[in-house]
Amino acid sequence: MIALANWFLIGFTLDSVLSVLDELVRAGSEPGPLSGLRADVAVAVLFSALPVFCLLAIDPRLPKRILLPLVAFLAWCVLGAYPVATAFDSPRANDLALSAIQVGLALEALGWVRLRSATQRWLLHASDLPNKPPRVGYTLRFVLASALIAPPLLATMAGLSFAAQVERATAGFMTFDLTGINAIEREYHRGNQRIDLIGMAHIGEDDAYLDLFESFAGNSTLLLEEGVTDGEGRIGEGLFYEVLAGRIGLDTQPSFAALLDELPPSDAGVAMPEIRNADVDTSVFSEETIAVIAAAARLYQSDRLAPALRDFQATLDELGPEAIEAAFRDLIDRRNAHLLTEIRAGLDEYPHIIVPWGALHLPGIEAAIRDWGFEQTASRSHRIGAYQTILTALISRDEVRRSATRR
Repeated sequence: MIALANWFLIGFTLDSVLSVLDELVRAGSEPGPLSGLRADVAVAVLFSALPVFCLLAIDPRLPKRILLPLVAFLAWCVLGAYPVATAFDSPRANDLALSAIQVGLALEALGWVRLRSATQRWLLHASDLPNKPPRVGYTLRFVLASALIAPPLLATMAGLSFAAQVERATAGFMTFDLTGINAIEREYHRGNQRIDLIGMAHIGEDDAYLDLFESFAGNSTLLLEEGVTDGEGRIGEGLFYEVLAGRIGLDTQPSFAALLDELPPSDAGVAMPEIRNADVDTSVFSEETIAVIAAAARLYQSDRLAPALRDFQATLDELGPEAIEAAFRDLIDRRNAHLLTEIRAGLDEYPHIIVPWGALHLPGIEAAIRDWGFEQTASRSHRIGAYQTILTALISRDEVRRSATRR
């Protein structure tokens, strides 16, 4: 048991040193001479963390004071390392910060061992540890404490990391607060021309989308709607989000043309924007992009999430990184270029253009219109989903599943 704990200490320390050196010597985002060795050591250390954690429940001699922080650090990294992983603008700076934290933890652990060693050893030795035999009571207390603390802590870490990654990827057009998920609307002006960018998520609460659409009321306004067309039937039924949305108690984003029919009578006669589709047709997509869309459709529409995730990952593995990059260019860059063309054309006809598009598109669109001379003048937040709604749906789904299992 002590030997495994020592190997974990050695591996963790080696991993920390290799991580720092690799970040310092490699050029840009390209792998460096140490990247392969670093990855192998990191995987070995990660897989040894669980056995070490289990040893802490069995052997009361092992110092939780130094081993638990190391295990917790690895779990934190796996779950996204919020907020350090998104603290800086450069991914490399974020990685270097995490590596520096790991070095600090390794040095603290080794220093703790040496200070408490009668013979000034750097690693654990039976003669330096308390004489505590394994006890059932100790193990039960450790397991109970872990069961009470670990799940909510890990879930919180994962949730915070996910939220931070989404906010970073969307440049803040999609945000998370204490009560729910928000679409951010930013208003830009250039002279008497105005463009509104609103980050969308394709799923949300139905009333939220109607309220959002009502806020678009105004004369001489053009709304450029998202929605890939499929004139040649290349994606069949396409991407439907009903199953995914239903799992978490939300609704799919309706078309804005459909929302016109849902406006209350009190809004009759109010000038609403002209609606145009500003998206591309699937005829411009590569075969690899069509394969990614088909795999995503199976994932979204499956009632069994785990097999669908494996199928999706298998498709990505089969296509390879170059094909995935090409698909990303089709799905984001090519569509953004087309949207910018539509925005330019719309500015010749309308003083006010509204662009409610997927939040991942908007960082590029924002950068482009800033280059055109537009400046942000206002920002508003629109709630599209409450955590309470999602939690209630998940609990109800779990109760239905348990009921079906008992029957």
